Amino acid sequence: MEGRGDAGAGSSPAWKGLLLAGTLLTSCTCSASLELSISAKSDPLTQGTGAHLTVPGSLDGILITSWFRGHKAQPEATIFSPEGLPGPGHTGREVLGSRDNLVMEEVSAQDSGNYTTVLETVRRRRSVLKEPPVQTAPGFALLSTYPETQQGVIRSELNYSVVLSCVASGKPEPVRSWTFNGEPYKTGERVIIRRLSRQHLGTYVCMAKNSEGQASSKPVNVLLAEEPTDPEPIEPDPTLTLRGGSAIALTVAGNIGAVLLTAGIIFTIIQSQSRTDRRRMRMCC
Repeated sequence: MEGRGDAGAGSSPAWKGLLLAGTLLTSCTCSASLELSISAKSDPLTQGTGAHLTVPGSLDGILITSWFRGHKAQPEATIFSPEGLPGPGHTGREVLGSRDNLVMEEVSAQDSGNYTTVLETVRRRRSVLKEPPVQTAPGFALLSTYPETQQGVIRSELNYSVVLSCVASGKPEPVRSWTFNGEPYKTGERVIIRRLSRQHLGTYVCMAKNSEGQASSKPVNVLLAEEPTDPEPIEPDPTLTLRGGSAIALTVAGNIGAVLLTAGIIFTIIQSQSRTDRRRMRMCC
């Protein structure tokens, strides 16, 4: 009996040690949701190149690694699950490299953003890695106009408003500039002409430029609205022209008529003079 009592008393410290170790282990496992924010220190990525997101090297004892898109480890954003299987956030261009690092091939604009990796260790740690923005050259520059263009031409009345807007995309955001009749004009997304005058008439082109390249829009010509056409001129009455015998006959008839008219006038004058002379003779006699 005493032997058993001594054995029980001797084993008590061992049980206490095991209990204390279990308590400490449970304490370490329960305080498992420490968030560690890490910023990727790589240069901005160019579209079409590869990206390599590494698990922080200072974390030892990693058991399981999973990757997510965004700031939170949400199931719908899973790239790789803890079992290493692709999830809804997997685009087909991501693979797991050594030490479960995330390797992306042919980076595109949709890859720009934040990534979360959940590291399963004795004390879980969640690392948020921010991927640098993807740089893309402007692929196009389009003009949105008011009034609308018709085959590259805007027609408007004087003193009316004309608005030209440049639509372009790229990363970093491209700088937009304008030329007018081939000369530098303005910078900005829009050209607003509040009261159209003749000095605004001409050709406008938008250019979008960033560190990766540039693109230019098709030219747009701003012209005055078509003026109404002048009425057709009224042609004078056609002139009657005679040739040959008809012309000769008409000429002779005209001459005869003129002679007769002259003779008639002379006869009238002579007759009037004769009457006057007769009256004078009667008065004298």
